[in-house]
Amino acid sequence: MNLRASSLRGSKRARTRDQLLVAAQALLMTHTAAALGIRQITDQAGVVHATFYNYYQDVAALVADLGELLGASHAATMAGFNLDLADPARRFACITRQTLRMVATEPGFGRLIFDVGLPADSLVSELRLRLKLDLAEGLQIGRFDRSDLDLTVSIVSGAISGLALDLHRGVLPFATIEPATTRLLQWLGLDPTAAAALGHEAVEFPPPPALPLRWLALPSLRAPAGEQL
Repeated sequence: MNLRASSLRGSKRARTRDQLLVAAQALLMTHTAAALGIRQITDQAGVVHATFYNYYQDVAALVADLGELLGASHAATMAGFNLDLADPARRFACITRQTLRMVATEPGFGRLIFDVGLPADSLVSELRLRLKLDLAEGLQIGRFDRSDLDLTVSIVSGAISGLALDLHRGVLPFATIEPATTRLLQWLGLDPTAAAALGHEAVEFPPPPALPLRWLALPSLRAPAGEQL
């Protein structure tokens, strides 16, 4: 197969993979992951039943891929800030606010995270890694004053997850986001004035990921393990 034909084949494979993921997301707006069947997904995607097995061993493998796509979409959105985030405290404030805004303003995004039974590991792991890097830098330069990094990461990531769930459920209003971010910054060691300034800073937030999520919509395409797209 020549290079051009290989490239076209890869593009078609990537599009079909996204078709299956888009179909699954459409079904997940009214179903749980445990209720999905291969025939449902392929019918929704408009492809023949056997096509599914060219991409996934079973529904669980597709669901795991969708979980990874969720994490990658969040990471891509966090990379979309058009401002200097050299200060780890400012970076923490912006990423926390944007993460909470994504759940509060896009019910479908919150549903995929909390309601349908997707594995949360990819999104949580991506968020925890980002937090750990930012908190470690902040501790190193004296911006934060917590001594136990791993414990701090666990407490803060748990707080952000809990806030996101309550925003999605409607337990907390959208207006909670800035005060909650301010409180977290104070707990990390910033004085109240500095914490409030960062927690309420006027920021041009990038839009949340457009649903349905697609690998091809990300800045760079990630292929499943062992597959070259």
